[in-house]
Amino acid sequence: MKKFVVCLIVLLAALCVFCFYRFVKDIFAANNYTFNEKTNLPSTEALNRFSDGLKLKTVSNSFYHKIDFQEFENFITYIQKAYPEIFKKCEFTRVNKYNIVLKLKGIDSSKKPNVLLGHYDVVDAKNPDFWKYPPFSGFFDNDYIYSRGTIDDKASVFAVFEALNDLLVNNFQPESDLYLAFSHAEETGSAEGAPSIVSYFKEQNIHFSTALDEGGRIINKKSDYYAFIGSSQKGRLLTKITVFGKGAHASVPSQNSAVSKLAKIITAFAKNNNKIVLSDETKAYYKMTYTSYGRLTQFLISNMDIFKPIFIWKISKTPDDFARISSTHAVTVIEASSVPNAVSSEAFLLIDSRIIPEETVEDVKNFINKKISEVLPKEQIKTEYLDIVEPTLSARIDSDEFKKLAKTINQVFPDIKISPYMVLGVTDASEYKEITDYAFCFLPCVLTVDEAAQMHNDNEKISVKNFGRMISFYKEYIQSK
Repeated sequence: MKKFVVCLIVLLAALCVFCFYRFVKDIFAANNYTFNEKTNLPSTEALNRFSDGLKLKTVSNSFYHKIDFQEFENFITYIQKAYPEIFKKCEFTRVNKYNIVLKLKGIDSSKKPNVLLGHYDVVDAKNPDFWKYPPFSGFFDNDYIYSRGTIDDKASVFAVFEALNDLLVNNFQPESDLYLAFSHAEETGSAEGAPSIVSYFKEQNIHFSTALDEGGRIINKKSDYYAFIGSSQKGRLLTKITVFGKGAHASVPSQNSAVSKLAKIITAFAKNNNKIVLSDETKAYYKMTYTSYGRLTQFLISNMDIFKPIFIWKISKTPDDFARISSTHAVTVIEASSVPNAVSSEAFLLIDSRIIPEETVEDVKNFINKKISEVLPKEQIKTEYLDIVEPTLSARIDSDEFKKLAKTINQVFPDIKISPYMVLGVTDASEYKEITDYAFCFLPCVLTVDEAAQMHNDNEKISVKNFGRMISFYKEYIQSK
């Protein structure tokens, strides 16, 4: 017995030494990055073109028939006038009236083409009085451009136009065919947008080598800079749950009201008991962002194969880290009575589920149904699925295409750390998984926490420097194709 205890102590000591060695090795290997870049500020003409495009109120609406399509028509007319060289040298197709598809013929059309994605619809600015400048003013000074859609996603659209325009003026021609595909209904996930463009490409038998969309970006974490390439995307399931109860006047409420049933569902989904997956992509993300964490988390990252349960427990405490390793379910809308003195006989809620690539929409449907049946086993429930997007599996981060994209990023931002990233939201790129070999998400700008928080919020803006960075990156990217 004594020998066994001694052996156990020796083994534990050896394990501790081994783990500590890995930890110290990773600390010394993780060098901070001094932010360098090879970008130019945009010209006044480029800023004016961008500004005028921001003034057009291409606002999405969940009720498609309520959209002011004249603004979308005005936008298409505007870009044709603003970039005559592009529309002279590219084949222009309007898909489903307002989606923009441009094709630039390459030197060798037998090669698989590539596509740059974006969208020019924006969310509404509901509180214009809270804005420093009017939300569709297109105002810019020496530092920032202010308007709804500056970050999401007109900056991408105009930066691509500016980059391609500069190249075409100098008679550039890509090696393979290059497409631009800009949708008009991304913000609502409408089938009228990217899905209709994908249907068009399928009808034309077009299959892409790569698709590049918005998504990841460059961020500063604890004085270290990282370029995050979205190599996979979460899926989405929007579920409407309607329950029924006994209606009554508020002075004599029912013991079994519809609202009390909703409360049980909400409580059930407040607990994080979802499936946990630590994928190779996610492991690579934590390895690359090593220096941005405290010493305990760094130790666990260095030894996550040994201390996996503890590592998962530690990162699960932060909402964005938990979202990287599990599907999430958020109750976002609740509706019952429209007046304060009535108990409604019917009430509903919306559950917005974001699905990791290791699960499917069907898995999440089963999960939701099981949770509801546990808390309301004998109740009449009406379930409707309002939005369904399957998750996108990781585009191989060891692939040549990922490495080529990383190289292009390093041409603009030399030696910056590049990390794979699972996009937690849903972009148009998720629709392209059947017609492209590789789909990546990368927004080539450096956003502070405050700037990123202004997306879909009051006072959305982008720095003049970031707009210049985007133009420089897209020039390099287009030439690499």
